[in-house]
Amino acid sequence: MRIYKKYLLADLIKVNLLLLFIFSVFYFLVDFFEKLGSFLSFKKPFYLFLAYVFWKSLANFYEFFPFVCGLSGILLLFWLTRTGELLAFFSLGFSKKEIISLIGKGIFFFALMGGLAISIIFPKAAFLSLYTWDYKIAEKREYYLIFNEQIFLRGSDFYLIAKPLEPKGEYLQDILVVFVNKEEPKKVIWAKEGYYKSKKWILKEVIIQEDTKNFSPEFFENLEADLPLKPETLVVVEKPLKFLSMKELFERYKFLKMVNRPYEEVLAEIFLKVIYIFIPLFLGLFPMVIFVKNYAPSQVIEPFLKSLIWYFILLIFYLFLQALIRKGIFVASILLFLSIVISFFSFLLILFKK
Repeated sequence: MRIYKKYLLADLIKVNLLLLFIFSVFYFLVDFFEKLGSFLSFKKPFYLFLAYVFWKSLANFYEFFPFVCGLSGILLLFWLTRTGELLAFFSLGFSKKEIISLIGKGIFFFALMGGLAISIIFPKAAFLSLYTWDYKIAEKREYYLIFNEQIFLRGSDFYLIAKPLEPKGEYLQDILVVFVNKEEPKKVIWAKEGYYKSKKWILKEVIIQEDTKNFSPEFFENLEADLPLKPETLVVVEKPLKFLSMKELFERYKFLKMVNRPYEEVLAEIFLKVIYIFIPLFLGLFPMVIFVKNYAPSQVIEPFLKSLIWYFILLIFYLFLQALIRKGIFVASILLFLSIVISFFSFLLILFKK
């Protein structure tokens, strides 16, 4: 790699890291002081609160990473104008296209690597932040245990062992429910799998044993049961759709499709996760073009402000479409997809045009 490329990309990484640090500190302070009062009322060890804020801070990266990455190109160009280095590049014969294409490649590569890493870390960090607060600090569910992907739940008059097949607790496998009275078993239900629909549990390949029948087994191919448990009691923590991993989203999608329930919200979230790594280039490319197009040695602030205005216009446009997509408005998905495709192919034209 040529020296000037290393120089520009190194500066781009520095700008990204600085912005990530600033935003993460800001979010950290907001979370810290927002939850501190509630935490003190629980009278728990302070390290639990620090653990919660740590995981919450990691989860926050997912929220602002693409916006920071898209903004970094504009701030890098502004920094280069303030130090006179952008003028030096142009004086040495570098074209505006070369500068934009190099910074654009850096943004896309950083977005690709960082976005993939954050997408892997985010669901785990979001889960641990909720789990730390709900269970270790607030102690919402003291009769809940997880082992080898199975849940062990103690209710007021029953015990449950099952394996969740989707993240909302509405589809279970290897189900065992034991109803008790003064800790004496009264009824046992075995089922290969079951799903929740219309406030009922639909069980498949069922065996029922009752004490009134000397626990003689009764076999059923399918059974509609009114069990004393709801799906929300079967999840470790209640996570919004955007907190789910791609695997969990696909599991949720397959379940909703199987029981003929609407799944547009899940598809919308899958779509938003797929385009996640392209958002920085979508937000940053056109403002960078505006910057270099309006740049002159005597004009530094004006091109910066124009590019910044366009950045926020695109950001508002994206957030508006994102909100519509999560409401299930299909046209917004098409519009955002086309906008990103146009932005990406515009970048390719800048990159390869002679």
